[in-house]
Amino acid sequence: MAPQTIATARAPGGSVPAANGRTRPLVDSYKRLAEIFHEVLSEESFEHLIERIADTLADLVPYEALHIYEADLARRELVPVFARSDWLQEIMRMRPAFGQGITGWAVANRTPVLANRAHLDARVAVVPGTPVEPEALISIPLVARGGLKGALNIYRIGEEASFDEDEFELAQWFGDAAALALDNLQVRAALEHQAQTDSLTGLYNHRYFHERLRAELTRATRARDSVALLMFDIDDFKRVNDICGHGVGDQVLVSIGAAAASLVRASDVVCRIGGEEFAVVMPSCRSVDAVGLARRLQGRLSREDVEAAGEVTVSVGIAEGPAHATNPRELVACAETSMMTAKARGKSGIVVFGDEVGERPQAEPGDRDARSIAHLKMLQSVASRLNRCNSVREIGEAIVDELRMLIDYHSCRVYLVEGECLTPIAVKGDAVAGAETLQALRIEVGEGITGRVAETGKPMLIPNALDVDFGLTIPGTEPVDESVIAVPLGYGSRVSGVLFVSKLGAGQFDDNDLRLLEVLAGHAGAALENARLYDSLRREAEHAKTWLEFSDSISSLESYEAIEQETVETVARLLEAGVCSLWLQDRADGDFACAASVGYEADPGTTVIPSLRIPQLVGDTLLDGRKAPFVLTAEEMRAAFALRQPELVVRAAAVAPLPSGHGVRGWITVRAGRDDDLARFTDERLRLLEGLAFRAATGLEKAVLFRDQQESAHVAAALLEFARALAAVDTLGEIHERIVRQTADLLEVPEAALWLQDVASGEVRLEAAFGFGPEQRERARAIRYPAETASRFADAPEPFVFVPEKHPDVPAIRDAGDAFRYGVAPFRFDGRLGFVVAGAPESIPFDQRKLKMLAGLADQAKLAIASAR
Repeated sequence: MAPQTIATARAPGGSVPAANGRTRPLVDSYKRLAEIFHEVLSEESFEHLIERIADTLADLVPYEALHIYEADLARRELVPVFARSDWLQEIMRMRPAFGQGITGWAVANRTPVLANRAHLDARVAVVPGTPVEPEALISIPLVARGGLKGALNIYRIGEEASFDEDEFELAQWFGDAAALALDNLQVRAALEHQAQTDSLTGLYNHRYFHERLRAELTRATRARDSVALLMFDIDDFKRVNDICGHGVGDQVLVSIGAAAASLVRASDVVCRIGGEEFAVVMPSCRSVDAVGLARRLQGRLSREDVEAAGEVTVSVGIAEGPAHATNPRELVACAETSMMTAKARGKSGIVVFGDEVGERPQAEPGDRDARSIAHLKMLQSVASRLNRCNSVREIGEAIVDELRMLIDYHSCRVYLVEGECLTPIAVKGDAVAGAETLQALRIEVGEGITGRVAETGKPMLIPNALDVDFGLTIPGTEPVDESVIAVPLGYGSRVSGVLFVSKLGAGQFDDNDLRLLEVLAGHAGAALENARLYDSLRREAEHAKTWLEFSDSISSLESYEAIEQETVETVARLLEAGVCSLWLQDRADGDFACAASVGYEADPGTTVIPSLRIPQLVGDTLLDGRKAPFVLTAEEMRAAFALRQPELVVRAAAVAPLPSGHGVRGWITVRAGRDDDLARFTDERLRLLEGLAFRAATGLEKAVLFRDQQESAHVAAALLEFARALAAVDTLGEIHERIVRQTADLLEVPEAALWLQDVASGEVRLEAAFGFGPEQRERARAIRYPAETASRFADAPEPFVFVPEKHPDVPAIRDAGDAFRYGVAPFRFDGRLGFVVAGAPESIPFDQRKLKMLAGLADQAKLAIASAR
């Protein structure tokens, strides 16, 4: 094993070609990577995805060994889940700790590592049982949705082995795919566990109960074995909720569930199958075994008070399969009948199914049995339907539909908490028909009955909504007597939504209805959380694919301007916004200007906006300390951009700062539309916008670097030509004339001048000029700039653009109506000041290339003048 975090191995296929021999286009690499992300989105198996990632990566970045690790955050160590290596057994046995070796360092710091001499790296660690060989290593920490998932390592072996920067970047993209695959695996496992367990008690739920009972009964029938079913119900649980509150009721459920789980064998299955109903499936047990468990449970409860509820008892019913029933439904019915008989005989009893079983509790004649059966059917129906739902809206629709079968309501609404707002995702009833009404149903958390439930996390049973002072009336409806139940849809301690049910008339609901909705809310809350996790995962994957496609599209563009226009068009399309603009800082004067825009021409009153220039100070203030997109109202936009023109129509917008990089600084603005509705900028859309801004900045930075390289080559050639021209003349006067002539010619401007400081007077005067008319030349020769005036501009670190209107105290050689601008390059020689000045009308701007060239010309001019003297 080479000295590194993970074992080195030589994969089949022989030696690896040198990195500088690879000629595969980067675009082809992106397309292959896009296919990998497509498979991740298609929910392929983890094993298939990892194999596909490894194969594709081998084609694009040839390697001799590859390892993928999953992070065990609890133990802070890495667990190998995939490897291609001659040392497979050694690799799969090792558990590198966070911080151990190069890989451990990369994971602990969440920073990718390119180590072309990995065996000499100070952080290196050796896997026991593997040889030490020279090798190159890329180690990528795998991060998805902000969480550490593992690590991806790829290796090349030998003294000449290395990876280049393009391969390093491509490996990081493949790391994203591997991270997403690991995240999918973990989320699926978590969701499967959540789908099988009750969120309050942690026991198996109603759905799993029926699946396991069916499997065990089938096994027992085939093997001529037995399975015991024990069902128990908390006696007088309604009293606990009514007197102590539902919070204490939840504590009772948790405590009893924990007690039952602590008493059973490892092979037994404890489930919560209803509000206060539990069941235990006991494989290879007879009724007598179940009776023993029932007695131990009742004994435990008699010795311990459960929280504030005091002593709590349970009634137990027992049935045995296949002796009592060969069908799971029939066996459940036998156990439930036995349990109801135990209640009828005085509660806290134990009854085994037999001929004498069949009594019912007298306290609630018919009602308890009917509600229990209806409750059970409802949970079965809801669980079955929710398991088929893939989105929060589908879950909301399932809830309002299923609830209609149990409660005769006038209106029913399912709300989802989105930030500080409650948004209806499913509604049913006469009072909530029509799109305008749906919009009106949106409320703030803490507002009205629904908002109060979302804020407190506590259910409400209100006999008449007119009697509560914090109730709200739907716009367009008349206040009427109305009964209301509102229960939170929660997951753990977090409220994710609210279920609201109302019925015309006062006192139409009772405590049984409230409990029914609470049970339903428990299942719905877990389902909503699962759907949110799936949605979040799907959105992240979709965003990754979108960002990849956008990076691919701009990487194929040849010009800086084409990237700018592609950026605004893509952002406007993906965010479903009609107006978008890209603002970049002008490197010449520091102000910000609109580089590209779309949609302004369709909005009267805003067409002038792309032609505006935002002062540098205003732009700096806007960007100061901001990295993520943010939203501004119309008034905030006017203030932030110092837009004081009253005739200018300013609208609300989202602003996405571009990550500062080489020569690129600015932001993307996305207009909210004429209705100024900032609600369209959801967290999801702002996250998408942030990723687009990052990739746009990266594309622009690469274009700037390429343009700068071209400009540098052009400037170098021009300076060489300039130096040769100055070397061809001997006298100082000829040098002065050649400087101004060549400056105007190389910069493609109509005039140029050389100003030098007089040794005797200290004043700066005109020494040579090109392109001046007689009147202009006479005026220029008459001007003498005092030393204190010249010194204001002499120490500028680089050439700058001089605008006469901004310096009225400096004498000008042209009239203000000429609208001339000047590129000025100051220099010093022999203790004197000098200036090479190029002049051009406002229509010929001094861009960065011209100013860079002017700096070189001034430096060459200084050397030529000093040498001639």
